Amino acid sequence: MSNPDQDLIFFKDNSLISSKILNSSLSSLSTITYIPSVLPTWLITSLIENVITGKTNINKDYKNVIDDKCKITIISFLHDEKFYTNNLKKIGVNVNNSDRFKVVDYFSHLFTELIKDPTDATKKIEELFNLENVGDVVIVEGIEILLYGTNISSDELLFNITKLNRKCKQLFMVVGKSERGIDFDDFNGKYLETDPEFKITDFLVKLFHRSMLNVSLEPLTTGRAKDITGSLTVSKGAIDMDIEVSEKEYVYFISKDSQVKLYYR
Repeated sequence: MSNPDQDLIFFKDNSLISSKILNSSLSSLSTITYIPSVLPTWLITSLIENVITGKTNINKDYKNVIDDKCKITIISFLHDEKFYTNNLKKIGVNVNNSDRFKVVDYFSHLFTELIKDPTDATKKIEELFNLENVGDVVIVEGIEILLYGTNISSDELLFNITKLNRKCKQLFMVVGKSERGIDFDDFNGKYLETDPEFKITDFLVKLFHRSMLNVSLEPLTTGRAKDITGSLTVSKGAIDMDIEVSEKEYVYFISKDSQVKLYYR
């Protein structure tokens, strides 16, 4: 890529996590979806960095005025706490003993201790989301495993997400999706409502209708390129908030030393 790399911004105030949202009396929901071949680890790490330090490596020019008392919680069904702290250390952010950063690890013992009967999991899942003192920003990663692996419906899961959203200012839902998905226009009863592929597609459609910001990570449609890892699209969600979304398309490259560069598409 010969073009200069760009800062990643989500909102017209040039921020990723806007202080306008954090200072609002309302709660905000944003979605980050991705195909498994383009994992969003770098983006989640950058959002944590933004809360803890007020800046981020992928948005160097903007000094976001985030209160130094702002707290962030990661609720993960994919990774343990060490995974996040190690990734933050790689970019020079130390969150050990920080009271502003918390990981709720639902990965390590999900189906051995927390949900012992996946065929009767609705009540147990409700307990997982019955959290207090989650802070200002919450990131939920890997929730789709509950739709694939238990009997919970998309509506029941959305009910729990809505309750969690009311407890924070900014909720990011990071959800993996399959490349195939389901075309509801061609549904014709081909899928049962208990079909995992139906549940995840139904969940995402309803989540998009509750979101004010949608971010999508995709692999290149033309296949692999030496200097491009994937594409990222920022678009406005269905819910209006008192801040404008900066709708843009990027391509990005992650180097061997985990440096991220973004370019306008």
